[in-house]
Amino acid sequence: MIPIMTISIKKPILVVGVSLSFLLWIGENLKNTFDEVGNVTLFALILMGSIWLFWQRKKTPLIIPNFSLSSVSRIDFDKKNQQIKNLLDTLVKESSEDLGNIFQDKFNSSLSSIEQSITKKYLDLTIINHNKIISSSIVNNLQQKFVDDIKWFSETNFLNYDQNIAINQNNNNQKSNSLTLNNLKNLSLKSDLVLFVIQGDITESEKQIITQINKNQRILVLFNDIDYPLAEEKTLIFTNIKNKLKEIINSEFIIAISTQSKKVKVKKYLDEVNYQEWEEVTQGEYNNLLNTLKITVEKEKDNLILATAYRNSIELEKAIKKELNLIRKEKALPLLEKYQIVAATATFANPVSSLDLLATAAINTQMIVDLSSIYQQSLSLNQAKEISIELAKLMVKLGMVEISSQAITAILKTNAITYVAGGIIQGISAAYLTRLCGLSLIEYYEIAELNNNQSINLKIIKEKLQLIFQQTKDNNFLTKFVTKITKNEQLSFN
Repeated sequence: MIPIMTISIKKPILVVGVSLSFLLWIGENLKNTFDEVGNVTLFALILMGSIWLFWQRKKTPLIIPNFSLSSVSRIDFDKKNQQIKNLLDTLVKESSEDLGNIFQDKFNSSLSSIEQSITKKYLDLTIINHNKIISSSIVNNLQQKFVDDIKWFSETNFLNYDQNIAINQNNNNQKSNSLTLNNLKNLSLKSDLVLFVIQGDITESEKQIITQINKNQRILVLFNDIDYPLAEEKTLIFTNIKNKLKEIINSEFIIAISTQSKKVKVKKYLDEVNYQEWEEVTQGEYNNLLNTLKITVEKEKDNLILATAYRNSIELEKAIKKELNLIRKEKALPLLEKYQIVAATATFANPVSSLDLLATAAINTQMIVDLSSIYQQSLSLNQAKEISIELAKLMVKLGMVEISSQAITAILKTNAITYVAGGIIQGISAAYLTRLCGLSLIEYYEIAELNNNQSINLKIIKEKLQLIFQQTKDNNFLTKFVTKITKNEQLSFN
């Protein structure tokens, strides 16, 4: 339990904000001009915003660039790896000594492997097909042509899929060997080139898989016409596949092949009368695929290898950021809980319930500055004020204040000891709204990429606020929250 007496409100923004709420209360009693909660709240928010008018606003939106296969260069790769090294240094500094050493060894080793991977002289290739026999046939007929330039995965690494099952990791009916999103992620990190084999007309699940793969790496779609003896039928199906994929991949990467073995009679004349005759077995038709692979190896091998290494760098960066977020969250949550108690106490002490949001907004502003400091983001009071006011407006607009107050009232009524005054409802409600605000910022910082030329993206923070509200408004969470807050507040409320 955090004794309320130990919490000191000395920061200017808190003093000014909470004091304003009391001044507005006095003005309300003297003039009696505000009849509804909404009007007072709106006026309070406007008045609070005017305090910082002399600060300049920065409106640059947050832009996180998406990875594009064609845009990756060696400069991009080296720049990304330098960012990873800087991020790892930050992680080590913010970790304990023992944990920092573990992170240093683990992630430096991974980064070294990625940097070395761009020196390899061959492409790693994966075949995706629901028939392993056909996959093996393709490899057997092609590998002799590219002995040094392509490393064919062993048969145990062929990825298979069920044509009738869409990509869905949570589908309980999904077969163990079918392609999942996790498979696709691993495929993206391990393969420079993918061959996707289609036996007939393309299905919706096949189209989903191709779309997902094509986002990050090169894929060649192979139409295996083994099931279509008529030339007209083969042409019709192949054209239909191209039409369905024309907005996803270039037509040059959609190739017709045949794995069908055929017996052909061969005659060799010894003279004008005599000849020898025998049968030869052809091993399918792969000429178009061979030509495409040859061009790919000659012109794009290095780029495809670099793109795969870049994808691995991005994944490593995510892993380091995840560990860093865990450490920072451990520091942020106690701070958030302190501000919850400050908000509850300040609101309970305020005799005008309609001014709750003003005091809460003032407290939230300082909390946002302090949380930003934990996440190594330089945020001015003006920026923090903007976030706080916008979130407060959204809370009013979506009815979060009313909904939370009603739910908290119902919970408190079940306990005669805690349900002692109307002020306690506003106090706990203020603490809950402060928690929503703080968690929204924490989750935003966990996914955001900021630099000195970019500012906070309010739209994303608002989306986080709505999501967290939906996740925490159930009675189970609120009951535990009310119990915790009332225990911490009893020294002040009694």
